[in-house]
This record gives sequence, C-alpha cells and structure tokens, in this order.
Amino acid sequence: KPDLELLDKHQRVLDVHKKMSEQGLDIESLNTFGQLLTTKSKSLQDHVQGLQTESASHLVSSPSEHVTQMEMNQLALESFTRSSEKLASVLSELKNKLEPDQVRLYETSQSTWEIYSKEQASAVASMYQGGSIYPLIYHSELETLAHERIARIQSELDELTRLGN
Repeated sequence: KPDLELLDKHQRVLDVHKKMSEQGLDIESLNTFGQLLTTKSKSLQDHVQGLQTESASHLVSSPSEHVTQMEMNQLALESFTRSSEKLASVLSELKNKLEPDQVRLYETSQSTWEIYSKEQASAVASMYQGGSIYPLIYHSELETLAHERIARIQSELDELTRLGN
C-alpha cells in the first residue's frame, strides 16, 4: 500500500508539472503569484484593522458617562455615515483611475453590494426586531460591511497605484 500511495503522489506531481508546462508556468511565476495574493490579503487585513480602530475611537466615552440606548443608536448611525462617506470617497478615487467600461462595472457591483449590505444588516438585526437595540445592531453591521468594502477597494486602488496607473 505505501508503494501505491507513493506512485499516486508521483503521478499527481507529474500531472501538475504537465499542466504548468502547457500553460508556460514555472515555479518562480507561481511564487510571484503567491506573493501577490499574500500581499493583497495583508493589505486588506491592514485596511480593515485601521478602519475598525478609527471607528472604535469615535464610540469611546468616559467611563463615568452614562449613555442611553437612543444615544448609542445615534452614535452607530453617525459612525456608519462616516464609513459610507469614506467608501464613496475611496470608490470615487478608484473610478478616477479606471477606463469607462471598468467604471460601469464598479458602479454595477457597488449597487449590488449596497442591496446586499442592507439585506445582510437586516438579517443580522432581525432577532432584535421591535427592540430599542435594533438600530444599533443594524447600523453596526452596515458599518462592518462598509469597512470590508472600503478595505477591498482601497487594496485595489493601492495595486493600481503600485502598477503606475
């Protein structure tokens, strides 16, 4: 059985080598591609972390200060609004670097994303439907999704800038 497993492993390696050769790929180009993906992933994580830190700083109040649910709901709305404005700004900056066809694709994807984000926030907050905390949960989820979208678009903008566009 160990010989069969080793033979099977070698067969898979040969299949991968054949496919790479057919596509003109070598180990170096795979490593380069892997580094590109790793760099983009790290960039996304860094952008999300920065946005979350920035958002949290807006919600900090003194420990002795009591905040009502209505005030927390308002703070969440304001924080989400800031995130929406940041998203619009980053998206606008990206669109300024794109060709008209690419801009249309981003506009379509943004419209679809906005529908998705509202539905997702509604789903997350639905267990609190009718409760005073509902707006806090809803706007917090919208803000989280906006942060993810900003990070993704900012990463793409960074990549365009790095490539010299």
